[in-house]
Amino acid sequence: MSETTKSSTIEVQHVDVIDPANRHGRARDLFPVWFSANLNVGNAFFGALAVVVGNNFFWALVAVLLGNIAGGVFMALHSIQGAKLGVPQLIQSRGQFGFYGAMLPVALAAFLYLGFFATTAVIGGQALTAAAPGIDLSLAIIIVALLSLGLSLIGYRAIHVAARWAMWPLAITVVVVTAASALHGGIEFTIADFAPGPFFTAFGLIATFLLTYAPYVSDYSRYLPVETKATAAFNWTFAGAFLGTFWTQLLGVALAIQFDPNDTMASIGDLFGGGWVVALILVVTAVAIGGNNALNLYGGMLNLITAATSFVKVAASKKVRILMLLPTFALGILIALTASADFSANVSNFLSFLLLGFVPWGAINLIDYYWVREGRYDVAAFFEPRGAYYNDPATWTRNGFNWQALLSYFIGFAAALPFVNNGWFQGFAAPLLGHADLSWIPGLIVTGVVYLLITRRNPRRAGTAEHVAEVSR
Repeated sequence: MSETTKSSTIEVQHVDVIDPANRHGRARDLFPVWFSANLNVGNAFFGALAVVVGNNFFWALVAVLLGNIAGGVFMALHSIQGAKLGVPQLIQSRGQFGFYGAMLPVALAAFLYLGFFATTAVIGGQALTAAAPGIDLSLAIIIVALLSLGLSLIGYRAIHVAARWAMWPLAITVVVVTAASALHGGIEFTIADFAPGPFFTAFGLIATFLLTYAPYVSDYSRYLPVETKATAAFNWTFAGAFLGTFWTQLLGVALAIQFDPNDTMASIGDLFGGGWVVALILVVTAVAIGGNNALNLYGGMLNLITAATSFVKVAASKKVRILMLLPTFALGILIALTASADFSANVSNFLSFLLLGFVPWGAINLIDYYWVREGRYDVAAFFEPRGAYYNDPATWTRNGFNWQALLSYFIGFAAALPFVNNGWFQGFAAPLLGHADLSWIPGLIVTGVVYLLITRRNPRRAGTAEHVAEVSR
């Protein structure tokens, strides 16, 4: 059966371990997935946020560069886990938080998938409406969302194949807009006017964009052969995500400086003065956004199945996949259709809270995988709620809750909260630091230090097959 034929067949596999006999592909297949997912003019909207919060061109460019490097590194480190363990990211979180304790990151991920699906659907709808002004925005949002639904329903192979086919037309549209923006001029390149508050706020927002792909990444590397090199999985994931995101977000910075920073799609129309070129670029962008948004629905589906399997056995089937896709799809459309007119500000606030919630989780996940357990997990134990793995006094695990991870998370979260600064909430420490949102710094450092200190007290490598056997005795 050809790859194209396979890609048109609905995937049945969901959160179970991928059998080594069914593993396929190469690490370089990860590049088009993450390059195409981010190489669309719609992502320029997120780069424009670096200008919206108060930076000039130069400092917005620096924030976009450094933010994407930071977010891309964290994201790509998670990609290694999928190839190694063969399970989705949130299932793997049971290895740190416990069988039931993992419901914390599952709940966070549900918020993430829903919010990003709604946000991306609005951006796609705006692109389609800008291309064809006769189409109502609500209808445009639904059209783009339906495209996402179809692709996510078919699943893993379809997303990979679509990414490979989409890469070149997407690159052409981005090249055309980039060239037009460069020729337009009007950008002042100066290192003056540095403001710590806007710069660090922009850095946090930009880093969040790729960092919050962390719950997605293993979903697209878990089918790779077990012998896949960790460096290859990291390099191809990072390269695709960083290049696609940095390029389009840098374009967003340029358009925001040249035109209206709060309306990227209108800025593209102003750049070309209308006409068929603009319409074609925006249609391609809308289709690309619809394809990209399939990742949110696909991840949301796996996340809901993970939640369900925490309480009941869920057999892998097409019916289950369809049912688990619908909540994120329906609620996401509802949110998108009722989105506030102050769209840029609300997206900034949303990204800020994602940063607050996911940085402590990411710190625990990566430290546990790379330093505490060194990638050695009993994967079969992820699916056994009553096993010895989830009742181990040595690792503070009781009834499926690992309190080493949970306590570290809540301490890190509490340490970060005073440094949050967005339109919905301001911590007491934010005004002392130039009103920058620096919550990610204590969220990362405090969580990591606490978790390392707690886990070093236990000399055994909890979670390995050897440890489970030892506890069972």
